[in-house]
Formats: sequence, C-alpha cells, structure tokens
Amino acid sequence: MSNLSLKLEQKAKILQVQRLTIQMLALHGQDLADFLQEQVTANPLLDIRYHDVRPAGDKGDKAIDNLRSHSASLEAWLMAQLRVQPLSQPQLLAAGLVIGSLDDKGFFQGDLASLGTMYHLGLEDMKKGLELVQSFDPPGIAARNLREALIIQTRRARKAPRQAEALLEKHYDDFLQGKWQKIQASLGLSDSELRDIRDFFKSLSLQPASQIVQEEVYIRPDIEIYCDAKGQLTQRSLEDIPDVYFRDDLYDQYAARGDKEILDYIRKARRDFTDLASALAYRHHSIEQVVACLMDRQKDYFLHHRSLRPLRQKDIAADTQLSTATVSRVCRHRYVLFEGRIYPLQSFLATAYPSDTEGSVSDKVIMEKIAALIASEDKSHPYSDQDLSECLALSDRISVARRTVTKLRQKLNIPNSRIRRL
Repeated sequence: MSNLSLKLEQKAKILQVQRLTIQMLALHGQDLADFLQEQVTANPLLDIRYHDVRPAGDKGDKAIDNLRSHSASLEAWLMAQLRVQPLSQPQLLAAGLVIGSLDDKGFFQGDLASLGTMYHLGLEDMKKGLELVQSFDPPGIAARNLREALIIQTRRARKAPRQAEALLEKHYDDFLQGKWQKIQASLGLSDSELRDIRDFFKSLSLQPASQIVQEEVYIRPDIEIYCDAKGQLTQRSLEDIPDVYFRDDLYDQYAARGDKEILDYIRKARRDFTDLASALAYRHHSIEQVVACLMDRQKDYFLHHRSLRPLRQKDIAADTQLSTATVSRVCRHRYVLFEGRIYPLQSFLATAYPSDTEGSVSDKVIMEKIAALIASEDKSHPYSDQDLSECLALSDRISVARRTVTKLRQKLNIPNSRIRRL
C-alpha cells in the first residue's frame, strides 16, 4: 500500500504585470528596446515604431560619456554563480534580490525584511539568501559593513595569519585607531606575528566589488535636467524607447472568423499587450516621479549650486507614494545629464545628520567641512578623527560620532592622522 502525505508549502506568486514591471525597471536604453522587440516578435498582433530623441536645444548627438563601471559585470558574475546552486526557489529568489540591491562597492546596505515583503519571502529565507551571496566570489561581497567584509575575506583566505580573525572580531575599533601595542598585548602576539597580520590586512580589499576587473563602458544618460525659458527646472527622457501598439485591424480580421481557438489566442494576445502597456506606463511614471522629487528636494543644488540636502530613498518613497523597492530600482544604474555633465542618479541622495543650527545636514556637507579642516590643520599635529568630531560639534553644531567621521574621511580618500603627520 502506497504512503500518502500532504505538504503545506507557501510560494511567492507574482502577477504577469508585476513581473514585467520589475523586469523593465531594471532595463535601460538598448536593452529595453531589445526586450520590447522580443515581445513584438512573440506576439503577432503587436507592432513597433522607432523614433529619434535628442537633448533639449542640442542639434548634435546625444550626450555620452565614458565612465568606469563594474556594476553590470559584477551582477552578471554573481548571477552566473547563483544559477548553478541547487537550492529551493525562495532561497534563490532571496539571493537574487540581495544581488540586485548591492551598491557599487559591493556592500549590502538594504533591509532584508522589507526587501522580502514584496515577494512574500520570510526573514529567514532572506538571511539564507544573504549568506549564500556572501559565499560567492569575490570574497567579502554582500557584506553589510567594512568589518564584515574584512572578516569574510580573512575566513576565506588560505594563509590567513593566526589571530587575524580574532583581531577583527574583538579589537576592530583599536585596529581602526592603529593601537597595535594594545592589540599585541591583548592577543599575546609576538612582533613577527603582529607584522604578519598587518601585512596580511594590507592585501585585503576595502571595497569587495573592486576585485572584479573593471571595464570601461560608455554611458548614455537616461534623463536630462535643465532650466527652461522661465528658469524653472524641467526634466525630459533621453531614452530611445520605441512605441509598441496593438494591431486592432488584425484582431478584427481574426475575430471575424469565429473560430474558438483563434478567439482564445487573440484575446490572450490582447491581455499580454495590456500588461506590457501597463508595465511600460508604470516604469515611465516611476522614473518621472522620482526625478521630479529629486529636483524639488535638491532645488538649491541644481539652481544655485549649493550643497545637497539630506535625502534618502525612503524619503522619496514617502513623497511619491512608491515602494522603497521601486525607488531603489529607479535609482540603480541610471544617469542624469545636467549642465553638460553626467551624474549617477544616486549621487543626488545624501544621508542626514543632526545639526543644532540647521536641524539636519547631509553627509556631503560634512565631508566638505572635514576636507576643509584637514586642509588647514597643523601638519606636525594633524587632527585625529575624534578631534574632527569635536571641531564639527563646537564650530558648526553638528553632532557626528568619531566612527562616522572615520567613514566619511575614508570616502574622501584621506589617510588617518598618523599617516598625515609630517
């Protein structure tokens, strides 16, 4: 007698229009045009019409710039590793979401719970997806911070010195401050062991994605932001997106035959077109809304070249009523043409820090002040990160922790005070 059993299993179910929307938000320029051409080829009742797009007031070629970018190649490399993993569908989907949320440096700084909510994935599945991606090459990829990236690289190194991982686990703050004598005494290291650890740490990457060989690619901006004749900020799309339309004449011809199978087929073709048109419209609406919010929030930057105001993806989501995941997809790998230069869309975002005088200031403003303080310091007695934190609190009324100053200083590629001392 055969054994029968019932199994209750929860699976994520995404509607066709949702799948198309997510897919098309991630596509740009020629990739989107190729995708639409594939849809037209697969559906005989669709047709496509191409047209030309040129920047406002420009009679020449569209703006183009060559930037070094490894984001696309990094994502392709990670997805290639993911496809060969024999795991359940939820875990594979979770890992794919993590890969799609990595920043340009290869760090994962998103929220696992909110990222999985849209796809009905639990926190445990998302954690397993993150752990899976962290096991991929290059070592340290998908780490949530620099400390975790260094620990992952140390664990995976074949010849990591003894106590190297323990140093990062237990004495990370001392390591950042260069308190090597304190670390040596605490871990009981000999001079040669300490020297080996220091030499080993120099071989680790501070940005996991930088271990992927960069390729020089040419970037076309997706949007142009400019001032119109009235001096008002305006946006326009620079994407060469063809028009896809439904052949009602062919539909009527086939429907006139009265064959049931033909009727079912052409009705499905119309539904597919409706989903495609809805996804395209939502994509256009999402990009337009996000850029409009950016122009409104950062108006002083665009019009008067002032510092960026604090602005996060969550703030844009709240203003536009879009989901945080949608805003993230819009900002990722999109570029803006402004005053003849090309900027990543994400470069107009800024983290907020409390200030007694202005309420809050952006990290970009703080980085400018840190650079100015270091430029004017006494080179024989340079400011430590703690000194910089206290200077910002006293002179500018900006409350920033020492660790934050360290992070912002590193973004400026400025060495610590021990190296700056003459």
